[in-house]
Amino acid sequence: MTIQLKKAKNGPPSLCCVRADGSRTWAKLHPFFPEHDLTHCAVESVLGFNDAFFGLVAGGLDLDDFAKPGVARMLPPQSTWAEHIVGFVERGMASDARELNAALTSSVDGPVPHLTDHELERILSLRTRLIEQWQRLAPGETLSVDFPVRA
Repeated sequence: MTIQLKKAKNGPPSLCCVRADGSRTWAKLHPFFPEHDLTHCAVESVLGFNDAFFGLVAGGLDLDDFAKPGVARMLPPQSTWAEHIVGFVERGMASDARELNAALTSSVDGPVPHLTDHELERILSLRTRLIEQWQRLAPGETLSVDFPVRA
């Protein structure tokens, strides 16, 4: 799948996901979401999550489906894990894997993945690279990222 984030000339940014079969889903975004979505891309790519946000979109969910009432309760565990990991990374609560693993364990019911320091370093490095690419875009330009990102 290809993730396309467009920095609008006038108005909000947009996200378009083009699946391997050529189908697509898109939405206009709040300005917060491009960096949040790029963090998802980094987390899900490094950890090999197929059942989190972008994996579910690649599998056929539309972006609008995530806003429907009750959908969050039906999402697979990887989706919950990814959302928490993304939140910890965005809030700077992921200085080392031990700290992140403890936070994840205390915030999610049931079993959770345990990240290594190497995985966390790869997530943070990829996230930084993707966000820098996004920030360098001029209005009207689009960042295209193949998902999952391969090292």
